[in-house]
Amino acid sequence: MKIAQILFLFSFISAQWSSESAYLLEKNRKEVGIFTPFKMGMNNGSELSVNKFLLIPSLSLKQEMSMYKSWKMARKFRVEYPTLGLKWLQSPLGGEMGDPNMFSLISTQFTIPHMFAFFTDFIGTKGSVKSGQLSLTVGAGIALNTKDLSNDATIDLPIIYPRLSVYYNDFVIVSGAEYLRQISNRFYYLIDYDMYLMPGNAGRYAFEQQSLLVWHKSSRINLSFGYKLIAGEYPYGGQAHLLPNINLKFGW
Repeated sequence: MKIAQILFLFSFISAQWSSESAYLLEKNRKEVGIFTPFKMGMNNGSELSVNKFLLIPSLSLKQEMSMYKSWKMARKFRVEYPTLGLKWLQSPLGGEMGDPNMFSLISTQFTIPHMFAFFTDFIGTKGSVKSGQLSLTVGAGIALNTKDLSNDATIDLPIIYPRLSVYYNDFVIVSGAEYLRQISNRFYYLIDYDMYLMPGNAGRYAFEQQSLLVWHKSSRINLSFGYKLIAGEYPYGGQAHLLPNINLKFGW
């Protein structure tokens, strides 16, 4: 698989659901990671996020909400247009080698319609980073104009399959939790999980858990590394995978 395809897949993954806190970036602060979207703190108590990989445009807006007891609250709205990227994945490498289906992730026999998905998350955060900060997330997504998309056109890979499930099932329900704690002046550890419920799909659920050690070198550089454990039900049956997880973020 080409490097560009790998970057596309990781960018798509990062643009999708991931547990996070209810805190927003400071006004005018900007952050971007190798495998995470571009984010910017806005003037009106909100945070804008844009997927930098243009073949799968995704735009999200996170907004502050009123406190609920001791919980800081936020809501997040996202719209996504996957059609260009999914068509590109049908056979970018196979076409160059003379076989239209060689190494393709989606067979060229399937039609990819112009689809959109809309997602809403509600996030609550309690505690401090020094003593331990807990964030809980619940969300749902719906997809439009998917009637011409075949249920056999799925990409049956861990991480990818649940994030595309909304286009084959018209909706998905997601819950998550994140725990972040400072362990020294520059080091933190983060543990989170995400659960995808996909009723009606050939694969009905997926569970992801990751643990990361985060090195906060400065307000400009942040490096995280660890693992991601995935267990889920796919069209070919249930499987589990353990994958490395690393990301480098820049802020200014």
